[in-house]
Amino acid sequence: MVPSPLRVVFVPASGPTGSGEYYRALNLSRALRRIAPGLETHVLRARSAGVLDDEGLQVHPLDATPARADRAVRERLTALRPALAVFDGSGRTAQLRTVRRLGGRVAWISNRPGRRRRALAWRRLRWIDLHLMLVAEPDRARLGRFERLRAGRVPAAEQRFVGAIAPPAGALPDPLAARIAAQAAVFVSGGGGQVCADGTPVPDLFVAAAARYHAATGRPACVVLGPQYAGTPSAPSGVVLIDALPPEQLGALLAGAGLVVAGAGNMLSNQVVLAGRPCVMTATGGHDQPRRLAAYAARGAVQAAPLSATALADAAIALSEDAAARRALIDGLARLGLRNDTERVAGWLADLAGARQDGRP
Repeated sequence: MVPSPLRVVFVPASGPTGSGEYYRALNLSRALRRIAPGLETHVLRARSAGVLDDEGLQVHPLDATPARADRAVRERLTALRPALAVFDGSGRTAQLRTVRRLGGRVAWISNRPGRRRRALAWRRLRWIDLHLMLVAEPDRARLGRFERLRAGRVPAAEQRFVGAIAPPAGALPDPLAARIAAQAAVFVSGGGGQVCADGTPVPDLFVAAAARYHAATGRPACVVLGPQYAGTPSAPSGVVLIDALPPEQLGALLAGAGLVVAGAGNMLSNQVVLAGRPCVMTATGGHDQPRRLAAYAARGAVQAAPLSATALADAAIALSEDAAARRALIDGLARLGLRNDTERVAGWLADLAGARQDGRP
């Protein structure tokens, strides 16, 4: 009998808004394949997610989010028989149990307190082998008292704190790099699927803010609309519009920016921090963003602003004219000490799957 290939299956929360969980899966799948070239990586995601796919990550589209497509998820897991399944922001107990009963291992990724509590609930914790908690300062993070009590009920479930799961900054393709002026202001809200209370797509606010910024300062600006954006804006004078960028190219764009205006989503904010450029940040959606924004602002790492074109533009204009404020924000970002733990996490996952081939311990 021909042995089944070794597979890792990612099950990220996915839908028409928010894409950080999917891009963590993409980053980890690439790192896993570098460590174990023969490993197959698969992802179960909503058909409506509107994200950029990767040829090395085999996609199994679902008609709804993984939480709502429970039966389909369990059927795909049964068919794939993964050595490891990685649940990020989504995962019903029956899905975790299916993996374990098939002989596979289970990893769970938490990027906010609510998801952390879900992983530490008894009904899930007993099916989890590795719980990865994303935090800004992993070396200083500790479980709370009640979290320790919960984790102690299943000592075999390992709890680890990690920093960012983000790609290394790549390079912009030459045609795009030629369009982006050096030290341009970069406006990016996130995946692009967020919508304001009045129905306005959030990226439209960022386009308007970029136009206002350029008109006031004369400095170049660009806006990354995001893969989930469905509008068709026209580019204002002095503003370059970019439909979407792979995460590694977005990292390169951020690293070369004069200043950044960004949403506070987990994946995007991590890339902003790693890029180390002065940033105006706003909460664009999601229950986790206001808390994250407040924490970064309190540490002097970003300048917080309300979600409006006028507020974002005015904050960016003021920041562009204040060199001392820009230096202070850069110093604040450095003090966070956020590290990119993608390779480290991929190594742990490869060990869980029994797939490590790079010779490292």
